[in-house]
Amino acid sequence: MFVKSRYHVRIKTKRIGSAARDEDVADRQKRLPGFVQEAIEKASLLFIGAGGINSEYGEGTVRKGYGRLTFFDPDLTEYSNLSRQLFFKEDIGKKKGVCIAKNLSRFATCGSVIEGWGYSFQDAVALGHPLDADVVICGVDNNTARVEVSKFFRAKNIPVVFTAVDLMAESGYVFVQEVGKACFGCCFPDCLNNIKIPCRTPAAKDILKTVAGMGMYAIDSLIMDRKRNWNYRLVHIAGFAPDIKTTIEKNPKCPLCE
Repeated sequence: MFVKSRYHVRIKTKRIGSAARDEDVADRQKRLPGFVQEAIEKASLLFIGAGGINSEYGEGTVRKGYGRLTFFDPDLTEYSNLSRQLFFKEDIGKKKGVCIAKNLSRFATCGSVIEGWGYSFQDAVALGHPLDADVVICGVDNNTARVEVSKFFRAKNIPVVFTAVDLMAESGYVFVQEVGKACFGCCFPDCLNNIKIPCRTPAAKDILKTVAGMGMYAIDSLIMDRKRNWNYRLVHIAGFAPDIKTTIEKNPKCPLCE
């Protein structure tokens, strides 16, 4: 099934493998402790942004076989995106939210439904999109959107995985906002008043893959019984500063979730 317009695409992919020859595309990951393939094939993921970070999340989760992936991003694809994001020359000048869905369908393994919208998260809210999912992945580059995503999905009792990299493209973090626990504001109180929107933020494939790998494990842990004893991880790939793994506690004075 393939539905497409300038601002929307919906693709139903086919499962790879042959039951007759006992070929299971998910065989190796099914062998992992706590991994439940049936759970992720029923799960729905909603992606805010379709740039470098969410390109990595998208490829990884669609290969694993997550049931539904929905993307929102109004930006147009540029040549500088091609070195680190899942776009191709023919996508230049087109909506990222639409192109990412089309391109990810090439990597699908388990019959995922992939949907892309050429709208921002804020536009989606204003237009009345349902915006329901089992997990939301926020991969934008500004605190204004992060704060709005945190508040909106906290009210809907949907967990959010926040991911970002620094301006040197040397470090990056993953923060997991779980239902009833610490929110984005509890973890980053200084970001609540920092509403600058970066432009042409530096990034490279190595750090994007690194942080998205941690984030995909976090997504799995929210869907099935893969163990995780942190909600915040910061990694420095150059090694000149220590990595951080910790659990941020809910702040009773946090203005975002009090």
